[in-house]
Amino acid sequence: MNDTAGIALTGVSKTFVGRGRTVEALKDASLSCPPGSFTALIGPSGCGKSTILRLALGLDSADTGTIAIDGLTPEKATKGGVTGVAFQDAALMPWRTVRRNVALPLEVLGRDVKAAQDSIEALISMVGLGGYEESLPGELSGGMRQRVAIARALVTHPKVLFLDEPFGALDQILRRQMNIELQRIWRETGSTALLVTHGIDEAVFLADRVAVMHAGPGRIVEVVDIPFERPRSPDLFTSPDFHALTDRIEGILHGK
Repeated sequence: MNDTAGIALTGVSKTFVGRGRTVEALKDASLSCPPGSFTALIGPSGCGKSTILRLALGLDSADTGTIAIDGLTPEKATKGGVTGVAFQDAALMPWRTVRRNVALPLEVLGRDVKAAQDSIEALISMVGLGGYEESLPGELSGGMRQRVAIARALVTHPKVLFLDEPFGALDQILRRQMNIELQRIWRETGSTALLVTHGIDEAVFLADRVAVMHAGPGRIVEVVDIPFERPRSPDLFTSPDFHALTDRIEGILHGK
């Protein structure tokens, strides 16, 4: 296995200075996500979860340390379509159909959209939106809009998928359903996934490992391996072993 594949953060630090205040958002963070793995980042607000995502996407630069995405710098990985990203806000273009929203990253990267039509249709079907290709975002539910956002994130066939609280705005019942769907979609794509979430149960259900972060300064304090076999069924949410593990992670979050 290529050690530079997947996601590799080594000794990454980032400080923000503004309005007379200095915030050490991230200090000496190291994390290795093997190819094809699913890692969850969890921690309190302000602990640096989203900072890690922004740095890994090349939207900002680290003060110290290195970040490699499939062996590339974040900037090169993003420009090459190696990465895909879905945020809490689906951020769909309201005047574009589902099909045209999914195609948007291909247009941005200057790729041939017509040649990718079969792939676009397959992605829309994979996220469970077959028959909605010509629908506008305003005609879709919140969960359906997030499915469009995930299909859009996958349209470049990225090796690495970043997910920043993609279901944070959904109610608990729908969020659980989307967790199950995301597991299925991720298993079908084989991408390396990094999920930022506040939900401990969501992290444990989806991830191979959960990286727990503390704030002040933002840092990774422990990485917990998740032992449950895949595919994981909804019954796992009520399992005693599942609850024991979520309790353990909650204890780490609170410094116990």
